[in-house]
Amino acid sequence: MGSGKSRGSTSSDVSDESSCSSFSSSTLNKAHKANDLRWEAIQAVRARDGVLGLSHFRLLKRLGCGDIGSVYLSELSGTNCYFAMKVMDKTSLASRKKLLRAQTEREILQCLDHPFLPTLYTHFETEKFSCLAMEFCPGGDLHTLRQRQPVKHFSEQAVKVTIGPEDSRAGLVLNAEKGSDNYLEFDFF
Repeated sequence: MGSGKSRGSTSSDVSDESSCSSFSSSTLNKAHKANDLRWEAIQAVRARDGVLGLSHFRLLKRLGCGDIGSVYLSELSGTNCYFAMKVMDKTSLASRKKLLRAQTEREILQCLDHPFLPTLYTHFETEKFSCLAMEFCPGGDLHTLRQRQPVKHFSEQAVKVTIGPEDSRAGLVLNAEKGSDNYLEFDFF
């Protein structure tokens, strides 16, 4: 994996640096996950050590990789709390002009709070890496599941999801990246 010393000033709860005007900067948790033990574990480590960084996590298994980083199953050490940790090499992102894409992904994840979408719990940087600690979804990823379908896509019936008016903002964000394998397109009906 390589080493990267954690810099305390770059660690953040998702709400601390949220660019979403509709979220209060004093909000610590996302509403649908308010009682989640992972929030409490992150806050306990921050209270004890002052910062949260890569050294607080054990990377257990590589789950996959994409254009801008690799995702690992990770455990917040000593807590029995598991996360999907996206680790992005900042030098690689810069040389391939992908820094804005990584920042945009983080900002979008910070804005989303929906039970159908993985939660971003925190993000932080080391000298070498930019990291996103997200909800680990043990069922696998949608891209792999889609590839296993007979015609390599889901039937219309399989993807229909009823989303209420309060969730339309999440749909608009997802539709902002049409054509990308990383995002799904939703029709609101």
